[in-house]
Amino acid sequence: MASPHRYRRLNRRLACENRRFEVFFDTVETPGGEIVDDFLIVRPKVSASGGFVGACVLPEMGGKIGLMRGWRHQLDEEVWQAPGGFIDLGETIQQAALRELGEETALACSPESLRSLGTYIPDAGLIEGRIALFVAMDCALASRGSAPQPEIGTGTLRFFDKDELTSLANRSASISGSTLAACFRYLCASR
Repeated sequence: MASPHRYRRLNRRLACENRRFEVFFDTVETPGGEIVDDFLIVRPKVSASGGFVGACVLPEMGGKIGLMRGWRHQLDEEVWQAPGGFIDLGETIQQAALRELGEETALACSPESLRSLGTYIPDAGLIEGRIALFVAMDCALASRGSAPQPEIGTGTLRFFDKDELTSLANRSASISGSTLAACFRYLCASR
């Protein structure tokens, strides 16, 4: 049965693009017949099966979860965030999660220790894609032994026990959406 709230796309116009994203202005028609122009949609250029465009991964070491405090210029503030990013061409979502973990933290875990925390739609009204959420159990410093080159928006890793993580997730106004979803899923699963 079709949803009474379902609307249909009449047209899609490419507004701009870069190497990672295409930005579209869609023209849509509501169930009541209203035409809405310039409905903004951001679509990552690479996706995996199931519409996955990126991954967010909580690194776990010694029973604690690591988060970074990274600068976000668009908000003009520091934000708590887990390692994560977009999938590269030819990667599985699990490979993307492990790559991002290593790139952003110099930590590694075995593929068998990467546990799914489900999926997340970052902004269903804007982003065309899903984010896979993971916890990387029993992380260790990667064998290359050197810290990664700082990536824009990343910062030093700080580890939180479950009580500290619960407090941060419940009280911080400066935490990324995928990080917050991953933290709550991790905390609920570990009860």
